[in-house]
Amino acid sequence: MPGVDEAVSGVLTGLPEKLNLWNIAFVLLVIIAAVVVSRVIMSLVGRALKKSKLDPVLVKLIRTAVKLLVGVVCVLIICETLGVEVTSLLALFSVVGLALSLAMQGLLANLAGGMVLLWAKPFRVGDFVEVDGVTGTVKETSLMYTKLDTTDNRLVVIPNKIISEAKVQNFAAEETRRVEVTFSASYDSPIDQVKEAVLEALADNQLTLDQPAPVVGVAEFGASAIRYNVWVWCKGSDYWPALYSVNESIKAGLDRRGLNMTYDHINVHMIEQDK
Repeated sequence: MPGVDEAVSGVLTGLPEKLNLWNIAFVLLVIIAAVVVSRVIMSLVGRALKKSKLDPVLVKLIRTAVKLLVGVVCVLIICETLGVEVTSLLALFSVVGLALSLAMQGLLANLAGGMVLLWAKPFRVGDFVEVDGVTGTVKETSLMYTKLDTTDNRLVVIPNKIISEAKVQNFAAEETRRVEVTFSASYDSPIDQVKEAVLEALADNQLTLDQPAPVVGVAEFGASAIRYNVWVWCKGSDYWPALYSVNESIKAGLDRRGLNMTYDHINVHMIEQDK
């Protein structure tokens, strides 16, 4: 590559002329000073990061970036002392950096997505989430990928680039969740009795919460039955057991009152005409 060759040639220009005892001693002093300054800076950065309460992975990444920046500054000072053209050196770094960025676009995108996730914290390990159409428990997070354990025991690895751009639903972020159930009852069953039977059954359910209070309402008058909606709250960790339990409680409560849950059907009335 012509650009790289020219940059390297510029970096090496004048280097042998500057290699004397004084410059070598100065380089050693610069290295020692860089080590001391690096430790002081890292100590200050460490204190600031400790107060920020950032994710440990992001803290490690920031510390590494600061160390790298101090090292680059030290190298530039040494090169200037030895007579190396710093502008050519920067040009060389730019060309190499551009080539690497083009070759690792996908990796860099995942890295950027991982940093966004570590900063925003939309979920933590152990949370039950839905990401990009995949539902499961967060098993592991890293700068590049996030691993989910699905309910049917599959391990799904999702690139962080996709997660940072997708809609994330965290079902474990709040302590409580609302269970929503729909059922149908016969037109022959009085509405007030149906609601009373369901509320009574929910009051005996050990997995539901009293507050916020359960809600039972008429959702629709269908062709063959009245459709009801039930809203009841439970602990977030009890959602699935509570959902199944609420369905069973509704059926048991209606049965105790002799109220019928119906299904789609057609009533045919035969009219006998006089001869």
